[in-house]
Amino acid sequence: MDDGIVTFVCGVVVLRADGGGASMPPADVARHLGGLLRGGEGSGVSFSVGGVTFPAHRAVLAARSPVFKAKLLGSMAEAKMQSITLIDIEPETFRYMLHFMYTDTLPDFKDCPSSTIADEALLAAADWYAMDMLKLVCAQKLSDAMCVENVTAILRCAELHGCPELKSKCLDLFTEEKNFKKLV
Repeated sequence: MDDGIVTFVCGVVVLRADGGGASMPPADVARHLGGLLRGGEGSGVSFSVGGVTFPAHRAVLAARSPVFKAKLLGSMAEAKMQSITLIDIEPETFRYMLHFMYTDTLPDFKDCPSSTIADEALLAAADWYAMDMLKLVCAQKLSDAMCVENVTAILRCAELHGCPELKSKCLDLFTEEKNFKKLV
């Protein structure tokens, strides 16, 4: 400060709207992991579900589910098994769950007779295997598909598997006067 005068020095950076420079390609980890699932290369364990065999990778399943982590990497008997039989899940539900574990996406349920039923079964599996993100995705899909015809089944599913937001949306649909009259 000289003679009561203050001098500020600053610079201006202009950013282009398109980000300028080279753009980063989208992440492709999910695509590569999905390829591992489809090809089965390097799988260290297989699951027998309703007579269908699914090859899988212990590390991927352990990273995505604490239940699978305990089964596959812990002191449980399954940790040493090369083939594990699951009786608590249907083959298609397990296929959808594996797909999500590897890719963070769900396949289309085009081949399923009722996508709501598939979503309910998948939400139950996500709850059982402690897969919170899959549980949220399924709850959102059920919420999006909710209508007067399926709201009671979805409400039961939300209550059974601890989905308070889905339950609240079901109750909101119930309490709309036009719907309440149809349902009662």
